[in-house]
Amino acid sequence: MSGVLKYPLQKLFYRYMEKGKVPETWKIGYVTPIFKKGKKSDPSNYRPISLTSIVCKTMESLVRHETMQHLLPNELLSRHQHGFMISRSCTTQLLEVLDIWSRLLDEGDNVDVVYLDFAKAFDTVPHRRMMNKLYSYEIRGKG
Repeated sequence: MSGVLKYPLQKLFYRYMEKGKVPETWKIGYVTPIFKKGKKSDPSNYRPISLTSIVCKTMESLVRHETMQHLLPNELLSRHQHGFMISRSCTTQLLEVLDIWSRLLDEGDNVDVVYLDFAKAFDTVPHRRMMNKLYSYEIRGKG
């Protein structure tokens, strides 16, 4: 099946990359609630999942792959970055920081920690600032 779709999707993705825009319908998300835990009658026990176009997600995946192929070899991301990295996660970040804290405590140093919760942090990043950052990393597009 993938062989049948490869060529038409390739042409479609190339066209939208040249335009620097994707169709508005690709941006439409269908939100569905997923139960976490607790009472099913309590709306706060659900988290929203936004389902979008598979074609759009495929193009996003290709763009992400190419972006990472630029960022990683050029060492444009901190080695301490864990989110959105292959073989790294919240768990690996926690293990790394616990190792550092343990070493400091073993050496007799103090460790002070401040926890912050940046819920929906990406949604609050100013678009212009993000575009400037990408431009400084030599990631540029149309439009």
